[in-house]
Amino acid sequence: MPEGDTLFRAALRLQPLVGHPALRVNGSARAMQAWCGRLQGRTIEGVESRGKHLLVHFAGDLSVRTHLGMTGQWHLYRTGDRWRKTAGKARVVIESTDHVGVCFAAPDVSAGPRPALEAEISHLGPDLLADEFDPAVAALRADQSQVETVADLLLDQRVMAGVGNVFKSEVLFLERLHPRTPVGDLDADRIESLAARARKLLWANRDRDTRNTTGYGRHADLWVYGRHRRPCRRCGTNIEHEEVGERVTYWCPRCQSSPPAEPSVP
Repeated sequence: MPEGDTLFRAALRLQPLVGHPALRVNGSARAMQAWCGRLQGRTIEGVESRGKHLLVHFAGDLSVRTHLGMTGQWHLYRTGDRWRKTAGKARVVIESTDHVGVCFAAPDVSAGPRPALEAEISHLGPDLLADEFDPAVAALRADQSQVETVADLLLDQRVMAGVGNVFKSEVLFLERLHPRTPVGDLDADRIESLAARARKLLWANRDRDTRNTTGYGRHADLWVYGRHRRPCRRCGTNIEHEEVGERVTYWCPRCQSSPPAEPSVP
């Protein structure tokens, strides 16, 4: 599931393209059709991630932006190597002398002047994987969020950029917060703690191919996500899950006590 760590690794993987001219640029994404000719031949100046978005920058202040959604992937191949997915799923193809970067199955692709693409993501909160990150900024932006639960707050990319469904559940477990805790019950210090925890987990996984949030061993290991009806690693209580804001969330009913019930209306 592509989250901030996945995009960070994708940007790192595509670095061999940087500094070389794009000999061929194409793809099935409609947004690419009008720009392929203008991008072709330009030097690739940089590849970066911003939360769940990836941007490829070309000379002349032009860029390509992708959001991978649930199914998208960026691959890098040596020129002439066989692709691991069918060419029909290639939404973006950028070929240099020695490498080919291919974005498969991304639902959201745009291309054009860099300022216009920057405007498309100007709503994003601070990037959790940026070199500089201030959790206090996330706390301030949380005051403007329209969501009701802490689970949805972590997914609100306007507050902080990079958390998806996996890290949402893991952060809430480590912070001992029930997913349905009302945002109004959280003070600025609590939201800063959530932001700092999210950054710590994403940062620890930015160079890993398999996610580990427990800190035990080198292999994939999560506290609660995907562990429905399996014992909590901390207390042994069976993990539960349900949809919160139309996204499945996992939690431990003992370690993450339920929020107080709303008073009944007389």
